[in-house]
Amino acid sequence: MVKKYIVDLNEAEISQLQLLTKTGKHKARSITRANIILMASEG
Repeated sequence: MVKKYIVDLNEAEISQLQLLTKTGKHKARSITRANIILMASEG
């Protein structure tokens, strides 16, 4: 499977996205997109 998007995040961006997903006080769409970005950055 070819990687379609290559995401490179720094530590501050990763921690901000993890905080957004862990608290659960945001819209479901935002949480889902944050999870997608985090998974893409892991590879």
